[in-house]
Amino acid sequence: MRRHHPQHDLFGQVPVTLDEVRQWVEAVAPAYCSSERAFLHYVHAWQVADKVAAAKLAGTFDATIENARARRASLLQRFGF
Repeated sequence: MRRHHPQHDLFGQVPVTLDEVRQWVEAVAPAYCSSERAFLHYVHAWQVADKVAAAKLAGTFDATIENARARRASLLQRFGF
């Protein structure tokens, strides 16, 4: 019996939840969380679900989120916010 990679569902796809997509946008492009319309535009225009799936497969999803948050915090601190 062939075992599936734990990040794949039964159909071989990488499951991506709306919460994960929202985490990505909040971390990488927080300005696009200002409205549902802006959020949806960003998600579709930049193919965020595909980026999340690729990051999960590469094992970099959590690190990408944390690095983006740390970068934003550093910039805010640098500019005195």
